[in-house]
Formats: sequence, C-alpha cells, structure tokens
Amino acid sequence: MKMKHRNVTRIFLILTALSIATVFGFQANSQTITSFTESIEVRSPAPDTTPAEYDGPQTVKGLMNAFDAAYNQRFSKVKLMAIFGDGVVYRSELAISGEIDARHSRVEWLHMLLQRGITIEDFDDYRIYLSKRHTLAFLEDNPDLRKIGFRGMPLTDDREAYKVAYINKLVKKKHQKEVREASKRIERIKEQIERSEKQLERANKQSNPQRLTHVQVQLERVEKQLEDVRGQLKRIQEALEHLKEPMPPQELTPPEKPKQ
Repeated sequence: MKMKHRNVTRIFLILTALSIATVFGFQANSQTITSFTESIEVRSPAPDTTPAEYDGPQTVKGLMNAFDAAYNQRFSKVKLMAIFGDGVVYRSELAISGEIDARHSRVEWLHMLLQRGITIEDFDDYRIYLSKRHTLAFLEDNPDLRKIGFRGMPLTDDREAYKVAYINKLVKKKHQKEVREASKRIERIKEQIERSEKQLERANKQSNPQRLTHVQVQLERVEKQLEDVRGQLKRIQEALEHLKEPMPPQELTPPEKPKQ
C-alpha cells in the first residue's frame, strides 16, 4: 500500500512539474519585447574613393564593385540583442564576413533584394541591407523567437520559406516608407498647384501678360511633377502587390559575380 502511495505521489509531482513548466513556458513565449538593438561595429573610416551616392546600374556586380571593399574595410561585426519583459536576453555577434557569408552569401542576398525592387542609392543603404543578414541569422539561431513570430515573422520551420519571408518583409517596409513619402509629396504638390491657380487668376484679372506667362509655366511644371509622383506611387503599390505573389526560382536570373 505504501509503495502504491509513493508511486501516486511521484506521478503527481511529475505532472505538477510539467504543468508549471508549461505555464511558465507559455508566459515566456507571450512576453512582449522591451528592447531590440542592431548595431554594427566600426573598424576604420571608409576609403575616400567610396561614392557618396550611387548612380550606377542596380546590379549585384555594380553595387559590390562600388561598395564591397569599403564595407569590408570599415566594419568588423554586427551585434544584436533582444530583451524581453521577464528579463530573458538573446544575443548574437557575428563578423561581417566568414560565417555570415557562408550562411547567406552577399551575391545571393543582394540579388534577391534587387529582384524585389529594392534600390540601393548609397553606401549607407548597402551597409543596412547587408547587415540585415545578421538579423536573419539571429532569428534562425533562436528557435524560441521563431516560435513566437518574433519581429512579425511567420511561424514556419522551413528555413528557405523563412528567409524569403524575411526578405519580403524588408522590401515591404521599404516600399511602405516610399508610399508614405510619395503621398506627402503629392499633397505638397497639390498645395503648390492650388497656389499657382490663384496666382494665375490674379494675373488674368490684372491683365499682366508677363506675369501670366510665368505662372502658366510654373503651373505646367508643378502639374508634371504631380504626374511623375503619381506614377512613382503606382509603381511602388504594384511592387507591394507583387510581393503577395509567389516568386518561382526559375524566374530568377543567375546573380552576377563581382570582379575579384
């Protein structure tokens, strides 16, 4: 009888421990993040030959020829840290080359971004987008974070699907920012058009041909700007819609290799 009682007690304790672990595990997973930082460690200044802005072709080869040497010289490692409300801390620190290049090569990474409509306009853009490989590696290395959909990522164990979703998220964020900026520009241009129309009306009333011609030219220029920005906004919105569509691998052209 005592043996049976001890077994029942042992089973009860095990079940209790499992229940506590389940409860605390759920609480940890449901904790909100209080801090997430991404930082890149600077090693030395970028070479003087690094272009401030990039107006070359938006290709892997062109971008790497313009910025890759400077990226390697200027930066050494990327550090990431996520802190949750319960005090749990996740950290990562990887050099900008070596392991991260083996896991997510620069050529493939840039190629996938460019295929989805990302434009890299300067060295800072290049730095930001390459360093995002480290954030993906950080998420890949921490399954606990993947299980809770950290950073708005989907719940999947398929690494390739997770990578594509992460890149699409980067692209979507960039395009959404562009939509906001274009929308603000449209509103400003509309205000300019309204002012120009009032000036045109006054010039007509004053019978001032010189002033009238000047305002008409100004109005035409502003209306052209409005047309251009609306076209830009339409292209961005189409790119956002395109992200919702599957992108089969066979549609991708092989990435270009940079000069050694």
